[in-house]
Amino acid sequence: RNHSLEAKAVVSTQSTGATLTFYRKMITGTLVIYAISRWYFGFSWFHIFLSVSCAIGLSVLYGSMGSAASGGTDLNMEGGVSDYFKDVIIVTCVVMILSLLSDYFWYLWLVIPIFALVKLWTNIISPWIFAPAPEAPEQMQQDGFKKGMRQTKQRKQVNNSSTTPGMFSSYR
Repeated sequence: RNHSLEAKAVVSTQSTGATLTFYRKMITGTLVIYAISRWYFGFSWFHIFLSVSCAIGLSVLYGSMGSAASGGTDLNMEGGVSDYFKDVIIVTCVVMILSLLSDYFWYLWLVIPIFALVKLWTNIISPWIFAPAPEAPEQMQQDGFKKGMRQTKQRKQVNNSSTTPGMFSSYR
């Protein structure tokens, strides 16, 4: 049994290392292609600012993935935070390459905060706002029911006593 667990751990470590290598190559290739193309075709402060922002963001994300991997997290596990890191890296690299064709492709970077807002709404805000009210314990419901019945009886008695014909009822 221990051998199979150790074998799985080794395979997981190897695949995590391969994943980190793949994303390091993707980031490096994108930054090199972008820098050479911008150097050759010209650049402005706008391009410098956005490319430096991308480079900083990519290095932070890659560093976070490396930290998670060194902590024992399997980067290839589906549904984890590392999936979001990988998605942001891919979107950033694609936006950088496409922005070589037109500066309007930088707007595609807005997909990331829009996706984050949708996730925040669907997983946290919406369930919190539209959650059904907690039900009262059964004893409290029964007590409230009994109190309501007493009040109803009292109202009927008050109504019956005021409509009962009395000595001066005809003078009203």
